[in-house]
Amino acid sequence: MSTPALVKDLHAYLEECERTFPDEVFHIEREVDSRHQVTALITRLEAQKKFPILVFHRVRTPAGIASVPLVCLLMSSRRRLARLLGSSLERAGVAAFERLRRPVDPVTVAKGDAPVREIVATGDEVDLLEFPAPVHHEMDPGPYITGGFLTAYFPETGIANTALQRGWISGPREIRLCLESFTHNYMILKNHEERGEDTPAAYWVGHHPLGILGCQNRIPTSVNHFSVGGGFLGEPMRLVPSETLGDDFLVPADAEVVIEGLIPRGRRLPEAPFGEFTRYYGPQRWNPCMTVTAMTRRKDALWDDVMVGHPHWISSLVREGQVFQKVKEVVPTVVNVHVPMSGCGSRHVYVQIRKARSDESREALLAALNSHPSVKHAFAFDEDVDIFDEKEVLMALANRFRGDRDLIVLEDRLTDTLDPVAQGTRAAKVGFDCTRPGDRPFPPRLGVPEEVMERARLTDFLDARKLQRTETEPYG
Repeated sequence: MSTPALVKDLHAYLEECERTFPDEVFHIEREVDSRHQVTALITRLEAQKKFPILVFHRVRTPAGIASVPLVCLLMSSRRRLARLLGSSLERAGVAAFERLRRPVDPVTVAKGDAPVREIVATGDEVDLLEFPAPVHHEMDPGPYITGGFLTAYFPETGIANTALQRGWISGPREIRLCLESFTHNYMILKNHEERGEDTPAAYWVGHHPLGILGCQNRIPTSVNHFSVGGGFLGEPMRLVPSETLGDDFLVPADAEVVIEGLIPRGRRLPEAPFGEFTRYYGPQRWNPCMTVTAMTRRKDALWDDVMVGHPHWISSLVREGQVFQKVKEVVPTVVNVHVPMSGCGSRHVYVQIRKARSDESREALLAALNSHPSVKHAFAFDEDVDIFDEKEVLMALANRFRGDRDLIVLEDRLTDTLDPVAQGTRAAKVGFDCTRPGDRPFPPRLGVPEEVMERARLTDFLDARKLQRTETEPYG
């Protein structure tokens, strides 16, 4: 069985990427250990600020060599994602926001036309330990699904919700889930439990990067996530009926792997600690647990892993678009938004505005802080500050922020439980107005005439080879 040529999936993307940018995909044939060694190699690359796509073909797990290859760092290059969005590096979040506003409804295909249905296992035939899910960090209790979208349907409306939520593969047919109380999948779980029902759910792993970006958006419960995924892809996401959860439970036909199951009502088991996006371990808690009923996959499946606790742009790029939308509703002159890796790709938001009124920066900060529970600190800047250069950001904080006037503190706000200083699900949120004061003159920034800058080319004055050998100063 072959995927139709026009369908966007992970295989099509990797083939295109290797053809046009061959230095961005590495195939590793040497055996690698799924326990910590993959993370160690990626940590080395991160130190060099290099994020090529890695395809590990021989991953050793406790059960032996994994049945499928492991893909890492798929979503870790902002440059690659910006190219896919047809955007500059700086405007990628805004480009994501534009696609968010153009949903495309999914289509349903027959099981025989779905690559993810090429291999089917049910009941005791299922063994999740065959997959190369890594044990990422030292205190992790075992292999985790990190690049899998947990999918469930609202029982009242039948609308699909799908989101990246980690799952510990704690046995051949058991996955212990992490569901934060503010998430829509948790809401679906509680709805089923209030009805006295188990919750049908499925993980799907691996898809085209644009589909991943689309489906990771936090959207109203009245909107189908697969429609947003299609909007990002620029074509309908193809869905197929599940194997064991009924024909009305649809999953992506072009995913690499689908894992189906039921979450028994009222059942909770210990889950974690787990190395999280905060770069700290999340606490162990009693969480829901999925009993797996089926696994379907492609014959040539790939296992996509998100290296949590290391740079990736799945949530942060999407968050930039979401915050841009929220701020634009109250400050139409917003220029750009950045969710930097220095804030773990979630905690910090930099908002760049063209201020027409003195109160607009405050309104922008409030909108950013209230855009998502995980946002902790928001910073507002004038349009002359490059919010993608953290040296510029810190200089604006040093020179334009006055603590007694420009600080906003929102006490006792909803946050996620992974914040190390939170009390349960409550913490403070803080806004920093780093824009020029509008009530008095403010000195201009240093500069030279633009025409002089255009003519000042270093290679006209300095030996290019010698300059290339000059060491980079990391703290310049």
